[in-house]
Amino acid sequence: MKLLLFFLLGCFAIPVNGRDLKIFLLTGQSNSLGAVKGSPVSAEMLEKYKPERTMYWHENFGQKEGVFSGASQEWGMVVPAVPSYNGNLCMGPEYGFAAVLEKKGWFDDADVAIVKASRDGGDNGHWMRNGQAYRLLVGAVKNASSALKEKKYGKIEFAGLLYLQGESDSGDAVPAAAQRFKELLKHLAEDLKGWGDTAPLAKSCAVIGENANWGTKNVTDSLTGNTNGMLNGRDTEVDGKTTWQVMRSLAASSPALGYAPTRDLPKLTSGDSMGVHYDGCSQLVIGARFAYAMGHLKGKSVGSVRSGRYDLPLNAPDAWMDGKVPVKKVCVWDLASSILPSRIGEGVDSFKAFGIRVEDPSVNTVAIAGGASQRLVVGPGGIEVQQGRKLLIASALQLSGRQEWKLSGGSCVAVARPDVKGGMAALTGQADIFIMNTDASSSGKHAAVDFTEVGQGMSKKGRGVPFRGNWVIGPGVEVKGGLPGTGKAIFKKGSIYQGEVLTADRNVVLEGIATGV
Repeated sequence: MKLLLFFLLGCFAIPVNGRDLKIFLLTGQSNSLGAVKGSPVSAEMLEKYKPERTMYWHENFGQKEGVFSGASQEWGMVVPAVPSYNGNLCMGPEYGFAAVLEKKGWFDDADVAIVKASRDGGDNGHWMRNGQAYRLLVGAVKNASSALKEKKYGKIEFAGLLYLQGESDSGDAVPAAAQRFKELLKHLAEDLKGWGDTAPLAKSCAVIGENANWGTKNVTDSLTGNTNGMLNGRDTEVDGKTTWQVMRSLAASSPALGYAPTRDLPKLTSGDSMGVHYDGCSQLVIGARFAYAMGHLKGKSVGSVRSGRYDLPLNAPDAWMDGKVPVKKVCVWDLASSILPSRIGEGVDSFKAFGIRVEDPSVNTVAIAGGASQRLVVGPGGIEVQQGRKLLIASALQLSGRQEWKLSGGSCVAVARPDVKGGMAALTGQADIFIMNTDASSSGKHAAVDFTEVGQGMSKKGRGVPFRGNWVIGPGVEVKGGLPGTGKAIFKKGSIYQGEVLTADRNVVLEGIATGV
C-alpha cells in the first residue's frame, strides 16, 4: 500500500496536463541581429505588429565576447533591444516572426518561444561546433531552458531553426556554406538533448534566410514608386560559387528546409554606409517570411499568399507561400509578399485569379504587370483592398462572374497601360460588379477606382471584345475616368461621378464606343 501511495504521489507531481512549449532558435550575423541603426521601424508599425504572447530570450553577442551586454536574465516578451555597448537599436526577424505566428494561430495549442543568439558579423566558421557563435547559441538555449524550471510543460520541443547569415563569408566559407549548415543542425540536435525534444532539428527543420549583398543602394521602382533594395551587388565568389547560390540550392534540395528571400527589401538610409543592412520595416517583412516558411514546413495551411520570391512570375508554384499556383483560391498580398511588381510569366498569355486581396503589405502600392499581349483574369472572388493601399493592374484586365470589390477608405484600384509606350489599357470579359467602400461612414475617406487609362472598346491589337456588364458604385466610391464597356451603371447616393458627389441615385447607360486604340 505504501509503495502504491508513493507511486501515485509521484504521478501527480508530473505535469501530465501541462501545455507543450515550442522553442524556435534564431541565429546568424548582423541582419539576424537586426542592426537597424538609424532606420528603425515606426512606432505605429511597432504597435500594430506587437507580439503579445510569444516568450523571448536573447543572448546576442559581438565579435569579441563580453562586449554585447543586455542579455536576458529571465523570459520576457519580444521587444527591440538597445545594447549598451553602442546604443544602436537592434530588432531582427523575431518581431515579425512572432507577430505573424500569433495572428495566424498556427501553434495556439502550445506556448511558443524564441531563443535568439546572433552575432554582429563573421563568416559561417563561427557556427561550426567549436566556433564562438555555436558555443554561445548552445549556451543561450541551455540558460533559457534552465529558467523554465518553475513552469510546468508537458513537453518542450526545439521546433526549428531560423538562420540568416552569409554576408561575411569568404574563402573556404563560401563553398562550405551548405555543408556547415547541415552540420550545425546535426550538432544542435545532439548537444541540446536533455533540454528538450530535438527531433525537428535532427530532421533538418529550418528556414534559411537569403543573405544580403554588399554595396547596394535603395532604388525607386518606376511602376509603383515603392522603394526597394537594388538586387545587384557584391557577392563574394569562390571557385565559381557564392553563399547566395550555395544556400539557395540547399534550401531547394530538401522538403524539410524553407527559404526566406530578402533582396527586394530596402536597406538602411542613415547610420550605415555599407549597403548590406536592412531597415526596421524590412526586418518585419523578413520575420513574416520566416513565419510563413516555417508554417509551410509544419504543414499549416498558409494559403495562396504571394511569396517574397521576387524572381518568380505569378504562374510559378513557388511564387506562392503554399507552393501551389492558385486556381480556386483568392490571391493574397500581405506583409510577407514581394514588394517588387508581380509579373505574368513569359510565354504565358494570362494569369487567372479567382480573386485578389491586398491585405496589409509593407508598401502602399501592389502592382501586377503583364506584357502588351498578356492579361490578368479576375473571377468571382472579386477584389479587396485594405485602407490606404493601391492595387495597380498594369496589364490587360479580363473580368468574369458576379463580383464584389471591397475597398476601404483611401484605397484604390487602378488599371494602367501594360506598356507605357503603347496605347490605352484594355478591359474585356463579362461580369456584374458591385464596388463598395467598406468603411465610408466611419473613416470619411472615399475609395477610388481609376479607369483613366482604359479604352472603351476593342484595341486594334485584338485583345478581345469590349467589356460587357453592369456596375453598382456604392457610397464613398469615386470613379476616375469613365466606366468602360457596354451595359448599365448605378451610382448610389454618396458616390462620386465625374467629380460630383451625388445626392441621389443615378443610372447611366454605358455605350462602350470603340476608341480605335
